[in-house]
Amino acid sequence: MAERIEEIRSVRNTDKAYVLEQGQFVDVNTFKKHPWIVLDKVTKDRLHIEGQFVYYPKTAKEYLHERFPTRQFPPDFNVRVQATITLPVYSLKYRCMLAIRNRCKLPKDVERLELPIGIIEDLKRSIAYRNGQMLQPIIRIV
Repeated sequence: MAERIEEIRSVRNTDKAYVLEQGQFVDVNTFKKHPWIVLDKVTKDRLHIEGQFVYYPKTAKEYLHERFPTRQFPPDFNVRVQATITLPVYSLKYRCMLAIRNRCKLPKDVERLELPIGIIEDLKRSIAYRNGQMLQPIIRIV
């Protein structure tokens, strides 16, 4: 199986970065209202954090209250919350478009393909968007 490399990126820029092997983790202090996104390093496709493309961290009490609504926790109770990164499920059409897009470097590269004009335009927009993403990496997962 090919090795995947993901980057966890903050919506806010920062110069702190971590490299992780598969299965490892890193403790990151963040704020409740500080959104996070995860991008595949190679394709720059967005991945899910806790099933969402944009992840808003929760306090430990909020996180546990969602999972155990009847349980009471002490006022000073605080623990780390684990956020899991997963691959989203795409439609077959979209997944095929991503596979073609990943082989093209520039939007003009798709003009040589014998595809319907609508799909070519979608591919051009997708390549331009991918090439234009300029966020600073926070965490790299190898």
